[in-house]
Amino acid sequence: MLNFVSFFFVLSFFFLFNNWWYFLIFMLFFYPFFFLYNFDLSFMSKNMFVCLDNFSFCLIVLTFWIIFLSIFSSTYLISDYYSSYFLLVFWMLMIFLFFFFVVSNFFFFFFFFESTLFPTFFLILGWGNNYERMFSGFYLFFYTLFSSMPMLLSIFYILNSNNSGLFMFMDLNFGCLNLIYFFLIISFLVKMPMFLVHSWLPKAHVEAPVSGSMILAGVLLKMGGYGIFRLSFMFKYFFSLSLIWIYISIWGGLVSSFICLRQIDLKSLIAFSSVAHMSLVIIGLLIFFDLGIIGSLMLMFAHGLCSSGMFYLANIVYERSGTRSLFLNKGLMSIFPSLSLWWFLLCSFNMAAPPSLNLISEIFLFSGVTSWSFILVFILMFFSFIGGAYNLFLFTFVNHGKVFSSLNFFNPCYIREYYILFLHMLPISFMFLKLEVFY
Repeated sequence: MLNFVSFFFVLSFFFLFNNWWYFLIFMLFFYPFFFLYNFDLSFMSKNMFVCLDNFSFCLIVLTFWIIFLSIFSSTYLISDYYSSYFLLVFWMLMIFLFFFFVVSNFFFFFFFFESTLFPTFFLILGWGNNYERMFSGFYLFFYTLFSSMPMLLSIFYILNSNNSGLFMFMDLNFGCLNLIYFFLIISFLVKMPMFLVHSWLPKAHVEAPVSGSMILAGVLLKMGGYGIFRLSFMFKYFFSLSLIWIYISIWGGLVSSFICLRQIDLKSLIAFSSVAHMSLVIIGLLIFFDLGIIGSLMLMFAHGLCSSGMFYLANIVYERSGTRSLFLNKGLMSIFPSLSLWWFLLCSFNMAAPPSLNLISEIFLFSGVTSWSFILVFILMFFSFIGGAYNLFLFTFVNHGKVFSSLNFFNPCYIREYYILFLHMLPISFMFLKLEVFY
């Protein structure tokens, strides 16, 4: 555990002094040891100010890895005049995310939850793709802010009722319970996002730079799931109200899967697939079964790496063709056959094909959900089928067919790009051999 804390401060040192190459090399050599590490809670068990368990530890590891890959994927920005600001944004994101997954004080939990909004907003605004980035940034900003203000009022009310901000001393001896529950959970559902409050996500993904899309899909969507898990000791008393979100998520997951089949933008399709996967995570967390919670953690970890890799893959194609349209990016197998292998692997892992952590996570989730209500097994079967359909649709449209005649020049792919894709795939492929990390 001391090694883990010292590792965090070494990363901060590299960020502060702008030694980004040292940061990348240090992460490259240090990170594989995380997968060989058996986490032991005994060191922190006597400390009431640190809320660190397997759930938060896995998400901290995911945070460090996705931030490393996001910076590695944007080396063209490092030589820019504003490179120090770009690295500062990621350093702030890393600090805020680390403390969000560690703190046990309710107010600081909310503070770091909201603090990640500003670096994300500046990332979209400063390094976004085109002129719509201002609109998308404000969409993200006001969606999150509007849902979080009631949460702040609820926190003040709870702190006043309990005379303590620590999770372990929280009690439910206060009035207005249903309203407090609604104010608390709606902020996490918007952040995930749940269907019906999801429209900020495709807009933010389409306008964000590749590093912004990677960090947004890889880690920032998981903050809502972590918040639901951390406050589940309060939410489990409102199971009758949680049924509303469960049924909305079941319906929304199916609808967003069908929406994926109608998308013509690469990033938008991958963003809507994230909405479908996060709806499964919401269901798994809100049924309060052990199988569902473990499956949700696995799916968050696997989806963070898989979705980030798919956004990077879409950006590789966009840099060569200048467009993200599915109708114009066709026949890439005849131009980049080795890149088609990565399309095949990531699309198959995104549809939970073996051997991947996605498959194990969906088995756990489906087992938990069907144990709670067997009627849902038919919906989940259909859900899994549509998931395979839109991933097959994405792969065949991009890689097969005739090359668009106006795209007559393509730069070759670089080893760095294949290496980043490999670093996305490696944990997903081998983490199913070490499932004890997740429980």
